[in-house]
Amino acid sequence: MENMTDYQYAWMMYLVGAIGCSLATWLLFRRAGRAWVHFFVITVMVILFTPYAIDAEQMIMAPAIYSMVFGYFDGGFISIKPILKVMLGIWICTLILSLLYQLLTRGRAQAAKEQDYHHQGHRTGQSRTSQSRTERGRTNQKGYVGQEDQDDYDYSPAETRRASSRGLSREERIARDELLHEEPIRAIR
Repeated sequence: MENMTDYQYAWMMYLVGAIGCSLATWLLFRRAGRAWVHFFVITVMVILFTPYAIDAEQMIMAPAIYSMVFGYFDGGFISIKPILKVMLGIWICTLILSLLYQLLTRGRAQAAKEQDYHHQGHRTGQSRTSQSRTERGRTNQKGYVGQEDQDDYDYSPAETRRASSRGLSREERIARDELLHEEPIRAIR
C-alpha cells in the first residue's frame, strides 16, 4: 500500500462507494421480484463501474459517468456519444446474460418452493381433512393439538408472511386458519 498513487487510491475509494451503492440498490429492490432486482442492480452497476479512457495514450481511466457529465458540459451531446455507446453495449450484454441466467435457474427456484411447501406438511392430491388429527399436529404448525404441545408463535419468514396485519391474537389466527382450510373448529377456548 505504500506504493499506491493518488490515482489508484481515488479508484479504490470510488469502487468501495460503488459497491455500497450496488448493495443499497439490491436492498431497495429485493422484494420487487427477481427480474426487477437484476434489472436495477445491473443498471446501477453499469452506470457506476464502467470505466472510460480520458487519455488513450497513457490509458488513464476515469468512471464513465464522470467523463459523460464533464464531456457534456464541455462539448455537448456529440462528445459523449462514444461513452454512451460503450455503456449501452455493456448494459445490453449484461441484461442478456442475466436473462439467460434467470431462465436457466428458473426451475430450481420453483423446485425449492415446492419442496418447502411439502416440508411444511402439505400434501398434493390429498385434502387436509383426510389427515389424522395427530398427524396434522406433528407436521403442520397451524394444527391445534394441545396447549402443552404448541409454541407461542412461529417467527419463521413463512409464518410472518401469512400473519395478518390486523393484529389478530393467536387463537383468532388459529380459528381463521381452520375456517379457511375447512377444518372443524374445536371448542377448547
